[in-house]
Amino acid sequence: MKVSVIVPVYNVEEYLAPCLDSLVKQTLQDIEIIVVNDGSPDNSQEIIDRYVKKYPNLVKAMIKENGGQASARNMALEIAKGEYINFVDSDDWVRIDMYENMYKKAKEEDADIVVCNTTDYYKDYAVYHKPAEFTNKLKQTPSPCNKLFKRSFIGDLRFPEGKMWYEDFTFVTELLMMTDKIARCENDYYQCNCREESTMSNNNSPKNLDILKALDLIIKFAKDNNLYDRYKEDIDFMIIDHILITTINRVAKQTHPEKERVIEELREYVKNQLPNVKKLKVFKEMPLNRRIVAALNLQGLHNVSKAILSIKAKI
Repeated sequence: MKVSVIVPVYNVEEYLAPCLDSLVKQTLQDIEIIVVNDGSPDNSQEIIDRYVKKYPNLVKAMIKENGGQASARNMALEIAKGEYINFVDSDDWVRIDMYENMYKKAKEEDADIVVCNTTDYYKDYAVYHKPAEFTNKLKQTPSPCNKLFKRSFIGDLRFPEGKMWYEDFTFVTELLMMTDKIARCENDYYQCNCREESTMSNNNSPKNLDILKALDLIIKFAKDNNLYDRYKEDIDFMIIDHILITTINRVAKQTHPEKERVIEELREYVKNQLPNVKKLKVFKEMPLNRRIVAALNLQGLHNVSKAILSIKAKI
């Protein structure tokens, strides 16, 4: 078996069939598609059953109590037989030659990980991303969906469970830290459906604090595996980029009554981890506009940076 494709399913009946269609029609047929129903309350299981019946040699179905995307992925990892593993979100889809070309690249370069480009589809527009053109392996999208992972390389590593957000970030970053054998496919094989109710487009301010748990797990992993000194500057960058810029900016736009408390907790984490953040090399090397936003957010002036970003977006 060349590739195992793992698809966690929860409340996606509107999108599931197009996702599975893109998988069963792959030009590489030596694959298995493991679909895990994570206690979905809608009619997703009926759709899954239909594909299992029609494609019994391709599609395998698993059912579990709702425990979150990480637990569904981990459950499938226990039975996956493919030489390489890919994860697909059940509301997304992939190009039909994705696995043929990415597997070929993996074998040509004996890669532990293969990265491809992606396209994000919003309601009225699409955005093409080029994570395969990274210059620093830890400064690209931490999504597992645009990557093939050698199963033997994953080993016993698993996604952190507990319905935690940013479990992708933790899992992928830890694997990236463990290897430099990373191949690139510069086609947008992965197609992402960016829905309003996604993790990155939410109004649940307190759950955004899960980024702190994710970073703590990454730091612990690096220290436990004697990798912290090698990746110290990269970890500093993650703290600045993911907390001071991305997460605080996202929470600042929300209307949740606890958003100010959440932003304060995010700021305090950065201050404790990086007390001299503005003097750090990784901070000084950031583009000026990102340094300005990070500095404003660090000082609690997130409403100012929000206004600046709003004006920039309109321009």
